[in-house]
Amino acid sequence: MFELVLVVCLLAQPDECSIERPSFVERYPNVVACTRNGYINAVQWQMSHPKWNVRRWRCEQPTT
Repeated sequence: MFELVLVVCLLAQPDECSIERPSFVERYPNVVACTRNGYINAVQWQMSHPKWNVRRWRCEQPTT
């Protein structure tokens, strides 16, 4: 299983960034599915959080 990980930064303070793991996105069965759908989910997150900018996104295996 893989999950989407976003690096997001405040638009007003671009140096203030954090890591988000969107809860509305289910885990992906493999890295290909995550890579293929990750961009779409990153855009959806961006649209619902207008004060933030998605600087990067990646797929990774959860640690738990």
